[in-house]
Amino acid sequence: MDRSISDFLSTEQIASIRRPIEDALTLPALAFVDEGFYQLEVKKIYQKNWVATLFESDLPNTGDIKPVYICEIPLLVVRGQDKKIRVFHNICPYDGCLAVIDPLERRKNIVTPYHGWVYNLEGTLIKTPYWDGTREGNLKALAGKQVNLVAVHCESFLNTVFINLSDHPEPFSDYIAPLFRAMGEYDLENSGPGLDKDGKVYTSITTVTTNWKTLFENACLNVLHENFVHAIYNASPEVPRIKEDGVASFHNVIDAKFMALGYNRLDFQNTYPPIEAPHLGKDSAQEPERETFGTLYPNFYVSASSQFIEVSYVLPMGPNKSESNVSYHFQRDVAIASKAIDERMAVVKGFLEASAEDGRIIEAVQKARKSPAYQQKFYAPFWDEMHYYFSNLVLDDLEK
Repeated sequence: MDRSISDFLSTEQIASIRRPIEDALTLPALAFVDEGFYQLEVKKIYQKNWVATLFESDLPNTGDIKPVYICEIPLLVVRGQDKKIRVFHNICPYDGCLAVIDPLERRKNIVTPYHGWVYNLEGTLIKTPYWDGTREGNLKALAGKQVNLVAVHCESFLNTVFINLSDHPEPFSDYIAPLFRAMGEYDLENSGPGLDKDGKVYTSITTVTTNWKTLFENACLNVLHENFVHAIYNASPEVPRIKEDGVASFHNVIDAKFMALGYNRLDFQNTYPPIEAPHLGKDSAQEPERETFGTLYPNFYVSASSQFIEVSYVLPMGPNKSESNVSYHFQRDVAIASKAIDERMAVVKGFLEASAEDGRIIEAVQKARKSPAYQQKFYAPFWDEMHYYFSNLVLDDLEK
């Protein structure tokens, strides 16, 4: 039986989330720990929106094939002979088995493991050995049946592959447009993911024992936590982000499904350590002034600093577990130069330290969700406009 938001939240709880921020309450604890609520999110959010799924660099070669899972839904990512990334539902229509079980490299075709059906890299069935009793198989015997792999809508941005499982997705250009607006000073086309010491794109994967929304709320929406959780901010004279009493040195960027903590680079020169690398400005003579820590609903994260961009996506692994995948972009020459490895790894080191500090806190928040006290929290209007917006964005999708 299909379930709806009213099976989990009362009319009063829903109304409390919708009130003006001064009087509103957050999503209740159940929304972060309950398996049924999580499954409703999978159906209403992760099967309806554009979802960041993997990095393009995970399939560097023609013929590379990688099975992935989005909220336990099996998908298959393929780099074709034309070097294009394609995504399919990972299931053979005849035997119901996964079409591919393990990652493969440099293949010309896809050979299914259970009954040996052969597909080309565009997902078209080309051979069914012995299926009709003949050595090669006769495709005419399957006339009128749906036999090809089912394609999934997919697009790429900043080395990240996005998929959309709905039949009629929002145009990807509309979905991603807020990022272009927020990073108008940046030459994204002249950026690339940084390589590690072995010459491969550096990525890190971290599993965190917390709900995907808890991680999302902390990533950039919770501005106030910086000075208390992160050592670098605690030592800075410029944080918390207040120029003087009641005057913020940050601004909330809220644009469609994009939420970001925005600030002027010049206001935080005593906070962030200098990086000796060319900046990413469109104008080589003008370093970008606007920097952001941003999140694109539901699971893409992009933090833009003048000399590098952190790119990450978070995959929900159940109501109490999330997996974060991260890479770092630099000006294209800096991204690949062996002599710039120290600068690249300094950026990585800083983010990994902050990630560990955040991980400790958001896991503590997730544990506290089990408390019977304070099932819903309230907002600080000065700091929490984005958190409030996010809660209502989630509710918008669940009520559809």
